Amino acid sequence: MKKTFLPILMLEIILLGTFSSTIVLADSSVDPTAGDDFDQKVNSLLDNKGYSGTLLVVKDGKPIYQTSRGYSDFYNGIYNDKNTTYEIDSIQKSMTAALIMKQVQKKRLKLSDKLAKFYPQIPGSKKITIRQMLDMTSGLVLKGDVGPDKVMSDSDIIDNDIDNIKFSSILYNKWFYSPINYNLLSGILEQVTGKSYRKLFTHAFIKKLDLKHTIFAYDEKPSLQKANGYNNIDPLSARLDYKNAYYTKRSFEFDELGTGQVYMSAADLYKVEKYILTGSMLTEKSRKELYKPGSSSTYGGGLYHGKNDNFANGWGYGFQGVVHMSNNGKNGVIVLENYSRIAADVKPTAKQIYQLLDDEN
Repeated sequence: MKKTFLPILMLEIILLGTFSSTIVLADSSVDPTAGDDFDQKVNSLLDNKGYSGTLLVVKDGKPIYQTSRGYSDFYNGIYNDKNTTYEIDSIQKSMTAALIMKQVQKKRLKLSDKLAKFYPQIPGSKKITIRQMLDMTSGLVLKGDVGPDKVMSDSDIIDNDIDNIKFSSILYNKWFYSPINYNLLSGILEQVTGKSYRKLFTHAFIKKLDLKHTIFAYDEKPSLQKANGYNNIDPLSARLDYKNAYYTKRSFEFDELGTGQVYMSAADLYKVEKYILTGSMLTEKSRKELYKPGSSSTYGGGLYHGKNDNFANGWGYGFQGVVHMSNNGKNGVIVLENYSRIAADVKPTAKQIYQLLDDEN
């Protein structure tokens, strides 16, 4: 992903203990019967991490824990809260995969269709199937960043990327994480349906599920708070000081077509992932086909699949997000963070919380 950060000079230095305040939502949306022991364990994990974002934990279909910490906009003194939207980055791939499978279900597309049917100019396209692209086993590699450095239409963004795509016969049929697969899948969706990816996404998720806190990166709504992304100049520093806010070029907000251009609240993200895993969008047969791992990796259809654990993570532009969901969608951990750094990777913490949730059963 393209990443640029802009140092912001602060008038005063505020110690971590001062500004990492926790806002625990004790409203009717959180089950009051949840145990204090669970809360204490989660709070301890977050305290040790230096966390800035929103965490939602759902058990048996009910929110049992929700907290927001840190700043959405440090410079203007705006805190993160339950309605703050965060860039979900690669977690969006799970939604793009579901949109693809919906078209397969409608018989407008086959998983065995070759990429050459849509983009014959791409090297190796006569061998590569839709299935392989969903599973990241296509052998496609993009030289450089996704997308151009200026605002373009979806089709022009893809045409720009095609000029930089390489096909590796060594990687073909082997798992290799390459976001260009999902950029191309978005383009295929547009060719098959005659509609923009944005319209497809909006109809399938935002309107269908009445999402109030979901927005594309390039859009603005006065009623929605989009968190700023933060990081440290030294990625190996875990310090949380909000001195380095990411500055994202306008073009970057369009480039991540189908792979990371959406902001969501934790509650909206849970609602969408549950809908994809268990709702009416896909049949059970379609889901089994979509989520069948296609390689040595457990990756399939935009999610990794463990024992009763379907998970995804995204990282970029100062954000990090992790989702863990049970097969029936009733248990879930949604972690959205707007202060990412390698030294404080939130993935292990999210997994620990999901395991704690499993221990509660």
